[in-house]
Amino acid sequence: MLGYEEKVERLELLDAVADAGRLARGLDQLLESLAHADQLDPLDVEGILALRSISERCAERIDGAARILEAQNEVLYAEERANAKPRENER
Repeated sequence: MLGYEEKVERLELLDAVADAGRLARGLDQLLESLAHADQLDPLDVEGILALRSISERCAERIDGAARILEAQNEVLYAEERANAKPRENER
């Protein structure tokens, strides 16, 4: 059974994963905006493409980590609910 502190830590970790995902998507949007505004020097294009690639890989990993954590939470909470049900034969 999970303790209260462990539950809070898991929820905070899920929030951090979501924040990191938003950050990666925001970076990608910023890079696209700069490109459309013609504010990129041709020499920066290679660096921008590298950042975009890193951003996309991070977002994929972050999404995968979030799915794993959410699945683990579902299993843990289901086990906790099953263990918390009163038994009919006990008095």
